[in-house]
Amino acid sequence: MDGSQVAKMPETAKARGKIAPAKLAHVVLKTPPGRVTMMLDWYKKVLEAEAMYENEGFGFVSYDNEHHRVAVIGFPGTGEHIDGHAGMHHMAFTYANLHDLAHTYNRLKGEGITPEFCINHGPTTSMYFFDPDKNQVELQVDNVPEEKFAEYFENGEFTENPIGVKFDPDELFGRLAAGEPEADLLQRPAGAPPPLDEFPQN
Repeated sequence: MDGSQVAKMPETAKARGKIAPAKLAHVVLKTPPGRVTMMLDWYKKVLEAEAMYENEGFGFVSYDNEHHRVAVIGFPGTGEHIDGHAGMHHMAFTYANLHDLAHTYNRLKGEGITPEFCINHGPTTSMYFFDPDKNQVELQVDNVPEEKFAEYFENGEFTENPIGVKFDPDELFGRLAAGEPEADLLQRPAGAPPPLDEFPQN
Protein backbone atom coordinates (compact mmCIF):
# COMPACT_ATOMS: atom_id res chain seq x y z
CA MET A 1 0.00 0.00 0.00
CA ASP A 2 1.49 3.33 -1.01
CA GLY A 3 1.10 6.59 0.88
CA SER A 4 -1.74 7.80 -1.35
CA GLN A 5 -3.91 4.86 -0.25
CA VAL A 6 -3.46 5.41 3.49
CA ALA A 7 -6.12 7.42 5.33
CA LYS A 8 -4.41 10.31 7.09
CA MET A 9 -5.34 11.69 10.47
CA PRO A 10 -7.78 14.58 9.90
CA GLU A 11 -6.59 18.09 10.45
CA THR A 12 -8.00 19.90 13.45
CA ALA A 13 -11.15 21.94 13.02
CA LYS A 14 -9.09 25.02 13.81
CA ALA A 15 -6.66 24.19 11.01
CA ARG A 16 -9.65 23.92 8.66
CA GLY A 17 -10.79 27.39 9.65
CA LYS A 18 -13.65 26.22 11.83
CA ILE A 19 -14.46 27.35 15.35
CA ALA A 20 -14.67 24.19 17.47
CA PRO A 21 -14.85 23.57 21.21
CA ALA A 22 -11.57 24.06 23.07
CA LYS A 23 -12.15 20.96 25.21
CA LEU A 24 -14.68 18.41 26.44
CA ALA A 25 -15.76 19.92 29.74
CA HIS A 26 -17.93 17.49 31.67
CA VAL A 27 -20.41 14.62 31.76
CA VAL A 28 -23.73 14.84 33.60
CA LEU A 29 -25.46 11.68 34.83
CA LYS A 30 -29.00 11.29 36.10
CA THR A 31 -29.81 8.85 38.87
CA PRO A 32 -32.81 7.94 41.01
CA PRO A 33 -33.26 10.25 43.99
CA GLY A 34 -31.44 8.97 47.03
CA ARG A 35 -28.45 7.68 45.08
CA VAL A 36 -26.70 10.99 44.43
CA THR A 37 -24.32 10.67 47.37
CA MET A 38 -23.45 7.06 46.48
CA MET A 39 -22.71 8.04 42.88
CA LEU A 40 -20.63 11.08 43.81
CA ASP A 41 -18.66 9.05 46.35
CA TRP A 42 -17.85 6.46 43.68
CA TYR A 43 -16.50 9.08 41.26
CA LYS A 44 -14.52 10.76 44.03
CA LYS A 45 -12.87 7.43 44.82
CA VAL A 46 -12.26 6.31 41.25
CA LEU A 47 -11.00 9.63 39.85
CA GLU A 48 -9.34 10.94 43.05
CA ALA A 49 -11.75 13.85 42.59
CA GLU A 50 -13.11 16.38 45.05
CA ALA A 51 -16.65 17.63 45.35
CA MET A 52 -16.94 21.20 44.18
CA TYR A 53 -20.57 21.23 45.35
CA GLU A 54 -22.94 18.56 46.60
CA ASN A 55 -26.24 18.14 48.39
CA GLU A 56 -28.81 15.36 48.52
CA GLY A 57 -30.26 16.32 45.14
CA PHE A 58 -27.21 16.93 42.97
CA GLY A 59 -23.51 17.59 42.97
CA PHE A 60 -20.39 17.71 40.84
CA VAL A 61 -16.77 16.71 41.20
CA SER A 62 -13.46 17.65 39.60
CA TYR A 63 -9.95 16.20 39.60
CA ASP A 64 -8.21 19.19 38.01
CA ASN A 65 -8.74 22.93 37.52
CA GLU A 66 -12.05 22.48 35.67
CA HIS A 67 -14.97 23.53 37.86
CA HIS A 68 -16.62 20.16 37.27
CA ARG A 69 -15.86 17.02 35.27
CA VAL A 70 -18.68 14.69 36.37
CA ALA A 71 -22.02 15.83 37.70
CA VAL A 72 -24.83 13.71 39.15
CA ILE A 73 -28.46 14.82 39.40
CA GLY A 74 -31.22 12.95 41.18
CA PHE A 75 -34.35 13.11 39.01
CA PRO A 76 -37.69 11.94 40.45
CA GLY A 77 -39.10 9.10 38.39
CA THR A 78 -35.71 7.90 37.12
CA GLY A 79 -35.82 4.14 36.68
CA GLU A 80 -33.08 1.55 37.04
CA HIS A 81 -30.56 0.89 34.31
CA ILE A 82 -31.71 -1.45 31.54
CA ASP A 83 -29.11 -3.26 29.42
CA GLY A 84 -29.34 -3.01 25.67
CA HIS A 85 -30.98 0.41 25.37
CA ALA A 86 -29.55 3.16 23.19
CA GLY A 87 -27.49 5.79 24.94
CA MET A 88 -23.98 6.46 26.12
CA HIS A 89 -21.83 3.32 26.06
CA HIS A 90 -18.97 4.62 28.24
CA MET A 91 -16.88 7.60 29.24
CA ALA A 92 -13.08 7.40 29.32
CA PHE A 93 -10.30 9.01 31.35
CA THR A 94 -6.64 8.87 30.27
CA TYR A 95 -3.73 8.59 32.68
CA ALA A 96 -0.26 9.98 32.06
CA ASN A 97 1.51 6.61 32.08
CA LEU A 98 1.14 2.93 32.90
CA HIS A 99 2.51 3.42 36.42
CA ASP A 100 -0.35 5.83 37.21
CA LEU A 101 -2.89 3.40 35.77
CA ALA A 102 -1.37 0.56 37.84
CA HIS A 103 -1.46 2.69 40.99
CA THR A 104 -5.12 3.48 40.35
CA TYR A 105 -5.99 -0.18 39.76
CA ASN A 106 -4.31 -1.24 43.01
CA ARG A 107 -5.86 1.62 44.97
CA LEU A 108 -9.36 0.84 43.71
CA LYS A 109 -8.91 -2.89 44.26
CA GLY A 110 -8.23 -2.05 47.90
CA GLU A 111 -11.59 -0.23 47.94
CA GLY A 112 -13.37 -3.24 46.48
CA ILE A 113 -13.72 -1.63 43.03
CA THR A 114 -12.47 -3.87 40.23
CA PRO A 115 -12.73 -3.68 36.44
CA GLU A 116 -15.28 -5.72 34.53
CA PHE A 117 -13.08 -6.03 31.46
CA CYS A 118 -9.44 -5.30 30.60
CA ILE A 119 -8.14 -5.08 27.05
CA ASN A 120 -5.17 -3.75 25.14
CA HIS A 121 -6.89 -2.19 22.12
CA GLY A 122 -3.58 -1.36 20.44
CA PRO A 123 -3.84 2.43 20.71
CA THR A 124 -4.72 2.16 24.41
CA THR A 125 -4.45 -0.17 27.40
CA SER A 126 -7.92 0.03 28.93
CA MET A 127 -9.88 -1.11 31.98
CA TYR A 128 -13.67 -0.85 32.07
CA PHE A 129 -15.56 -0.34 35.33
CA PHE A 130 -19.25 0.05 36.23
CA ASP A 131 -20.37 2.84 38.53
CA PRO A 132 -23.25 2.14 40.99
CA ASP A 133 -25.83 2.90 38.26
CA LYS A 134 -23.97 0.63 35.78
CA ASN A 135 -22.64 3.48 33.67
CA GLN A 136 -19.44 2.20 32.10
CA VAL A 137 -16.21 4.09 32.86
CA GLU A 138 -12.96 3.41 31.00
CA LEU A 139 -9.62 4.15 32.65
CA GLN A 140 -6.85 4.01 30.08
CA VAL A 141 -3.35 4.94 29.06
CA ASP A 142 -2.28 5.79 25.51
CA ASN A 143 0.07 3.15 24.10
CA VAL A 144 1.19 5.38 21.25
CA PRO A 145 2.49 8.96 21.54
CA GLU A 146 0.06 11.48 20.07
CA GLU A 147 2.47 12.43 17.30
CA LYS A 148 2.76 8.75 16.27
CA PHE A 149 -0.95 7.92 15.96
CA ALA A 150 -1.05 8.35 12.17
CA GLU A 151 2.00 6.11 11.82
CA TYR A 152 0.43 3.50 14.09
CA PHE A 153 -2.81 3.32 12.14
CA GLU A 154 -0.82 2.96 8.91
CA ASN A 155 1.12 -0.10 10.10
CA GLY A 156 -1.82 -2.50 9.79
CA GLU A 157 -1.96 -3.83 13.37
CA PHE A 158 -5.25 -2.11 14.15
CA THR A 159 -6.80 -3.14 10.83
CA GLU A 160 -5.96 -6.78 11.55
CA ASN A 161 -7.56 -6.62 15.01
CA PRO A 162 -9.57 -3.44 15.72
CA ILE A 163 -10.88 -4.82 19.05
CA GLY A 164 -7.72 -5.87 20.88
CA VAL A 165 -6.42 -8.56 23.22
CA LYS A 166 -7.61 -9.09 26.80
CA PHE A 167 -5.13 -8.88 29.66
CA ASP A 168 -4.97 -9.79 33.34
CA PRO A 169 -4.30 -6.58 35.28
CA ASP A 170 -2.63 -8.36 38.21
CA GLU A 171 -0.24 -10.07 35.81
CA LEU A 172 0.46 -6.94 33.75
CA PHE A 173 0.97 -4.60 36.69
CA GLY A 174 2.98 -7.26 38.51
CA ARG A 175 5.42 -7.29 35.61
CA LEU A 176 5.56 -3.50 35.73
CA ALA A 177 6.31 -3.56 39.48
CA ALA A 178 9.05 -6.13 38.84
CA GLY A 179 10.82 -3.66 36.57
CA GLU A 180 9.75 -4.67 33.07
CA PRO A 181 9.93 -1.59 30.80
CA GLU A 182 6.65 0.27 30.34
CA ALA A 183 7.27 0.59 26.60
CA ASP A 184 7.38 -3.22 26.30
CA LEU A 185 4.22 -3.71 28.36
CA LEU A 186 2.27 -1.22 26.25
CA GLN A 187 2.86 -3.28 23.12
CA ARG A 188 -0.26 -5.23 22.27
CA PRO A 189 0.44 -8.94 22.82
CA ALA A 190 -0.29 -11.55 20.19
CA GLY A 191 -3.71 -13.10 20.47
CA ALA A 192 -7.21 -13.22 19.10
CA PRO A 193 -9.84 -10.59 19.89
CA PRO A 194 -12.54 -11.62 22.36
CA PRO A 195 -16.04 -12.11 20.95
CA LEU A 196 -18.17 -9.00 21.21
CA ASP A 197 -20.61 -10.71 23.56
CA GLU A 198 -17.84 -10.86 26.16
CA PHE A 199 -17.76 -7.08 26.38
CA PRO A 200 -19.73 -5.77 29.36
CA GLN A 201 -23.11 -4.42 28.34
CA ASN A 202 -24.77 -1.30 29.65
